[in-house]
Amino acid sequence: MQDKEHHPTMRTSRILLSSTALTLALALTLAGCSNTADGTAIAEGAATGTGTSDTAATFDTAGTFDTESLDTGAYNTEPRDFIDEGQSAGDFGPAVEGQRMAEFVIHPYTIDSTLTTGGGMATGVGVGGIGKVLSGGGADDVAKSFGVITGFGSFASNPDDSRQLGVAVWRFPDTDSAAQAATALHANALTPEDVGFSSGPQTPASIPQLPGTLASTYYFDGIDTASMSTFTARGPHVVYTYTSAEENDIAWNSDVTARAVEAQLPLIDRFPFSPTDEIESLPVDLDKVLARAVGFVENEYARNSDTAVYGPLGWLHFDSHPAETAALFEASGADRIALANSTVYRTSGPEAAEELRDAFVEQTLDSYPDLVDEPAPQSVPGTVCLAGDTAQGRVMDCMMTYGPYVAQVQGHRSVGNTDPDSDTLRTVPQRVAAQYVKFVRAEEKGLGEN
Repeated sequence: MQDKEHHPTMRTSRILLSSTALTLALALTLAGCSNTADGTAIAEGAATGTGTSDTAATFDTAGTFDTESLDTGAYNTEPRDFIDEGQSAGDFGPAVEGQRMAEFVIHPYTIDSTLTTGGGMATGVGVGGIGKVLSGGGADDVAKSFGVITGFGSFASNPDDSRQLGVAVWRFPDTDSAAQAATALHANALTPEDVGFSSGPQTPASIPQLPGTLASTYYFDGIDTASMSTFTARGPHVVYTYTSAEENDIAWNSDVTARAVEAQLPLIDRFPFSPTDEIESLPVDLDKVLARAVGFVENEYARNSDTAVYGPLGWLHFDSHPAETAALFEASGADRIALANSTVYRTSGPEAAEELRDAFVEQTLDSYPDLVDEPAPQSVPGTVCLAGDTAQGRVMDCMMTYGPYVAQVQGHRSVGNTDPDSDTLRTVPQRVAAQYVKFVRAEEKGLGEN
């Protein structure tokens, strides 16, 4: 990351801008394996309850709302039981493994509380290489030469972008290949094949409290900014850290790097990683939360982190208020978050779901005070919406409750946009309707009552 690029806040839990990568087939049929911290499955509870709130009705168990009249467009409204169908991850297995790994990657804000501005496209799952996580020329090819399988990166900065911390963990086929990859990646940083955005190679450095870590520093010409990069082999994984600090504050870089690596190594040791030959057999949507998300149609795309199932710690990497949201998750019992053109949170019950929804609405208004209440599209029950104009364009954010679930559907139309396929605001009414129908159908099918 020697280009010192700024990654804009990605408020995935409130205002989400779409990105591209996976095709329709992956987006509609595949998702992450969901596990507890020790890697064991959590059984799905029955989705029952009849809570109400002052702002919206919830969980219409009597079926009095006419779902047949809803315009759901081309969106699939029939939730799939992937386990019952025998669906496994297949070629999407490395992405699933990366989503599972997210629960075992540290959050930058826990190392320095000021690092809360999200890392944008640099945060998330990476498959088949290490992509833009590293510049310096040749790094991606080096990782591929040692068989890199997947990885997860979490990058954040402070509000004025004067301090940055990134942590990534990459998975290799075995311990030996990981050790060799770490050494080769460090060597590449010292003598890059193509310097790319940088003006030359990095300089070797040492961190006394990290004897097994390969470190280097770099000074950016003309901007008084120093960076530090490290590679540490740990089992079949390589832990990478990147820090940068203005005023050439190498002391901050060294301190934050040391504490980040010291926190990350024991955490990745706890990860119940899948044997390499079993990654393609990982189950899909074990907790049946992704089945309830809207899903994508042909002209919509998602990258590896946009069709996924995360635990609460994994999801916080994408949240712009991670400490606050972590407390909300704990209070509401939120244990599973699925993402596929809507975001579905599973909580401990209907009352907890309403409290989480209302807290999210407050967070959104704190960040975007000019948004105003908007009637729920097609009068869908249990739904609260906010809409308005921001500097980037017009947005709409709808939060729905149904039993123990909270669903979020967002849309954005950028300023001057004339491309319908990149205008997600226009599909909000159909996606809200499809989301509700999927909740109803999942309940009717008893999805999750194993």
